[in-house]
Amino acid sequence: MNTPSTHIPDIDAVITWVDGNDPGHQQKRLLREGREVKISTTLLATANDQTRFVDNGEIRYTIASIRKFAPWIRRIFVVTDNQRPSFFTDDYMAENGIEMVDHETIFRGYEWALPTFNSRSIETVLWRIPALADRFIFFNDDFLLIDHFKPEDFFQGDKPVLRGVWNRLPGYGSWYVRINKHISKAALSVFGITRSLHLLYQMRSAQAAGFKRNYFRIPHVPHPVFKPTLVNFFNKNEAVLTGNLKYPFRDARQFSSIFLANHLHIADHKAILKDTGEVVMLNGETDYGPFFTFKFNKMTGPGKRFVCLQAMDKFSTAKKQQIYTWLDRLLGFR
Repeated sequence: MNTPSTHIPDIDAVITWVDGNDPGHQQKRLLREGREVKISTTLLATANDQTRFVDNGEIRYTIASIRKFAPWIRRIFVVTDNQRPSFFTDDYMAENGIEMVDHETIFRGYEWALPTFNSRSIETVLWRIPALADRFIFFNDDFLLIDHFKPEDFFQGDKPVLRGVWNRLPGYGSWYVRINKHISKAALSVFGITRSLHLLYQMRSAQAAGFKRNYFRIPHVPHPVFKPTLVNFFNKNEAVLTGNLKYPFRDARQFSSIFLANHLHIADHKAILKDTGEVVMLNGETDYGPFFTFKFNKMTGPGKRFVCLQAMDKFSTAKKQQIYTWLDRLLGFR
């Protein structure tokens, strides 16, 4: 925790979490899904795939990694839909500086958009968390820190440190969405791969920030955000805000407010840009055999500071055990 002598501006962490194994949540999702499928033509083919909602316990590691490697983070806000991880006792939450935030809190005034099962919609209103610091770092519950960090690794003054590479911004329209929808269906049915159109959201976010030729492609990594940037943008663009909230499941017409903030920072020359050499991602749907070994060795070797563990439920029992054993040692669980 920060002390008065450090003179470090408050920095919070925000984690979005869902327990898709909860029967009540599953029932609520199925009821909403039945209505949405009938009216949406741009719903992502994999928007409702169970792997998006399954809880594999990664949040326990995410929180432990934050507290070990970034102890200067003031508070950890965990955003949920009236849920709470089973190990979140009152003592545990107090010791780790955790506060629970319900969807109803950040969607206040926009209750018509609830219930939502769409991470993009939820991200759109994270800046409305009460008492959230002006500087915050957004984590998915499968993002982990695996090395020690200082505040300036994420913020230098009001400038967030963004890790990524510049890519060409291609033109796309309804044809692009339709083609990707068919590719996503094929990838899921033939290979069991859940495509999220992650890059499409980045492209749309860059365009919303005024970029026309290039976009800054950012991997699955914790995202530093200067909250006033989003406050100012959405206060001036209410229709854009409500337009992004109306989809209860991921939709190809959406953008990501996190990537929007990144590009607004860049457009205002208020971002520090770095490469992606410190980042590694393991994916249970795509990393088999030698690919898994290669990535696991990268993760556990020198120079890597961030890891994203995607689709952990799709890894074999042996590979999951290998990953968790290493994390347990790293984070002091053993």
